Amino acid sequence: MFSVTGHDNGLYFFYGRDDVARCDACGQLSRKWEEELRPVRGPRRLKLDVSTSYDGVGVVSQRFREVYEAAGLTGLRFLSIGARGFVVLADAVVEFDPVGRGTRFEKHCESCGTHGAVAGAYPVLLRGGSEAPGRGFARTDLEFGSDDEKSPVLVCGDEAAEVLRAATLRGLELGQVAVS
Repeated sequence: MFSVTGHDNGLYFFYGRDDVARCDACGQLSRKWEEELRPVRGPRRLKLDVSTSYDGVGVVSQRFREVYEAAGLTGLRFLSIGARGFVVLADAVVEFDPVGRGTRFEKHCESCGTHGAVAGAYPVLLRGGSEAPGRGFARTDLEFGSDDEKSPVLVCGDEAAEVLRAATLRGLELGQVAVS
């Protein structure tokens, strides 16, 4: 299994938006993945096939989607953001092992129950029994980063990683995932 990450792409999806739900106490996004995911700031075209916005939204190119579909990979949803490509979301969830990994949870909000920062995602350590399908993708149950950038780690099975690696996608980084 592998983690799937991409370089920063210069986009923002939540910067300056007053139409998104936030905790009154700490200001954290309350329903980040239920909000309308539309870029509000950043370049009009992206040069990378796999990338991430400054606020933690994964974005892939048309080329990535074509590779994914041609190989019969599974587990991702693609939301069009026009010429910039697609927001990519995984529905399946795998359990991250925060104790084994030594993950730090900081700035706990009593009001909404979230943390302002969650550090220590890499190298990814999943709990025993958690795995992505060989040709599929999943996301961790925990989100990492700080403030608006918090997001789950996208993981894929070994066969999916082979397909992505062979396609030489720009910006793609694959990291080995361990299971406790």
